[in-house]
Amino acid sequence: MKFLETWVRETAHPWLLGVLGAVSLLFLLVFGAVIVPAIEAVAGGPPPDLVLFQTPAELASWLERGGDEVRRLYGWFLVADSLYPVVYGLFFAGLLWWLHPGGKAWHLAVYAVVADYLENAMHAIILASYPGFPGWAAWVGAAATLLKWAFLLLVVLRALQLAWRRWRQPPG
Repeated sequence: MKFLETWVRETAHPWLLGVLGAVSLLFLLVFGAVIVPAIEAVAGGPPPDLVLFQTPAELASWLERGGDEVRRLYGWFLVADSLYPVVYGLFFAGLLWWLHPGGKAWHLAVYAVVADYLENAMHAIILASYPGFPGWAAWVGAAATLLKWAFLLLVVLRALQLAWRRWRQPPG
């Protein structure tokens, strides 16, 4: 974690946090306005990354409903999602460091990123082996999705708590 701590510390500058925040927002806008609606239109539901928990049977049904087109679109989603965790991870980790220099809250952002990459790896295995994908990959992917969202919730709550504490602290 020492290596990552150096990156996070260097990221914790308002101007760089602004850039990372803007890029994170741009990713969210593209996902939310273009990629996710296209996937939903084809498959009748959101990609597994946005579903809090999904059984292997539910995932198989989603993939089957969407056919080749959803698998193609979701493959492109995963390509874009290979960059996004680094961006939001650095943003949140840097923000937590900026709000509490030297604190350990930034680790939460790292855990979210690790969970996101584990989720992506499992979904890539599933796409590559479809239709006979391994059930264990679906279970691990579902658990990783749940962990990712839990850690992101903790990150946001901790950032709000630290921001509140910083705002309420008297000057000087």
